Amino acid sequence: MADDDIEIGEEIDVEMVLDESGTPVGAIVDDVIVATGPEGSIVDETIDVLDSEGHLLLEDETVSVYDADAQLVSKEETIAIALDSGDEG
Repeated sequence: MADDDIEIGEEIDVEMVLDESGTPVGAIVDDVIVATGPEGSIVDETIDVLDSEGHLLLEDETVSVYDADAQLVSKEETIAIALDSGDEG
């Protein structure tokens, strides 16, 4: 890696949520993106909770910034809850 190169990686994990009978009732998706360069790293992790139809119920995003010595510089977390607006029409 050259001194000014930035490397980017992503890992996505999906876990199905099943009821007592084994029927899927939702999913949890964990998406982590890491960008690393000579000045440090940025980690963006998003966790989505979906219902059985794939609708977003909750999203939790955490962005962490690390310096070149892997010390945490800043961290911000945002949680969004999808509100059911009911049937329209």
